[in-house]
Amino acid sequence: MFLLHNFIIFWAIFINICQGSERILTYKLNPGCGEICDGKNLTTFYLRADGSNDTLHYLWDFIGHPSILLTVTSSTAELNIDWKNYLSHQPKSINFTETPLYSFGLLVEKILEFNDVNDTGSIFNISDNYINVLNSQYFHWIRKNTAENKRFIELDMIGKNYNDPESNTSRVGDIEIILNGFSTLDHSDVTPHLLHSENSTQIDFVINHFKTNSSFTKSRFGVELMMISPGDPNSKMFVDTKKSLDDEHTPGIFEIVEITTPKITVKNNKESAYLQWRPVSYSTSDRDVTSSTETILYPLINSLEIPHNSLLYAFYGNETNSLLIEKMNITIGTSGDGFYKKTNYTTWTFIVGYGSPPGEQFSYLVIMIISIGVGLPVITMILAAIHACIRRLRRRQTTRLVNS
Repeated sequence: MFLLHNFIIFWAIFINICQGSERILTYKLNPGCGEICDGKNLTTFYLRADGSNDTLHYLWDFIGHPSILLTVTSSTAELNIDWKNYLSHQPKSINFTETPLYSFGLLVEKILEFNDVNDTGSIFNISDNYINVLNSQYFHWIRKNTAENKRFIELDMIGKNYNDPESNTSRVGDIEIILNGFSTLDHSDVTPHLLHSENSTQIDFVINHFKTNSSFTKSRFGVELMMISPGDPNSKMFVDTKKSLDDEHTPGIFEIVEITTPKITVKNNKESAYLQWRPVSYSTSDRDVTSSTETILYPLINSLEIPHNSLLYAFYGNETNSLLIEKMNITIGTSGDGFYKKTNYTTWTFIVGYGSPPGEQFSYLVIMIISIGVGLPVITMILAAIHACIRRLRRRQTTRLVNS
């Protein structure tokens, strides 16, 4: 058992080494806004993640289009927001005391509703008359909750009372967006238990009892996102679907979808960002296997313009000739799952991160089971061989004594 014990300890140490470093998390709500923000429903959440070699700055913004900005700087850089210009949607009203080494932006541009009359789960070949586009800036976004501990910091936002003055469209119901920043590598507590690193944010997207179009009998929902990274505007982000090691953390789901930005060279380092998720959604808050359905990713589309009513325009401005801007659509649901109306609840959870996506690893429990499963037979064979050798030596000694 001594060998087995050492074998398990070796694997535990190996996994701990692979888990990377830990970041120190701090946050501010509407940093530096002061009297301008008093009495107003404004949420610009600033999360700072300090590491040993650099600092990650996250801005989670719900003043216009819900947006995420991730920047990487040295540990001495500070955030500056010109609130007067920012609230009037002026470019370059957000900056840092030094030029970031890398940045990545994500914007929730639209909520899509479509009438899936043929029950395919896909928005392809759906008539425009059967598609409703809901602009995310016309939701009334309010803070539901914030939470923190040593491992993560969380912001929970609710979008209520959708009212689009341009199309004179109103809806009741909730769109909830829960964001988490992390200090270490681990699996999330939220199903589908995605693997996050200390360089990532998790976004949990929930559509809960949201009123559907009264003329749609088979409504499904989707999301349109805009992604921005430094690079050639004519290049493309990479989409890859990988098979995971097992379904220990997300039963029945063996795939992981990744979108990665082209790597750019900054001070001899290759910098990039990524999105990562498992193609699964849940139709109840219990989020178990029986309530799971699928998500569909559609081809990415290049774009040349950033919505002015957004955090990303305030940071990047009009200098799109040095930016790669792409849009992606995700729809939720698959044939035979009963459509949105079955439970009036659906989810999509994904990770936004800096660097390379972390690879799935076996948990300590699985490692221990494998270690025992492999180690016990090996130890048994070794002990049996030792026992056989001892018996043979004893027989030789006995024979020599008898002969002498």
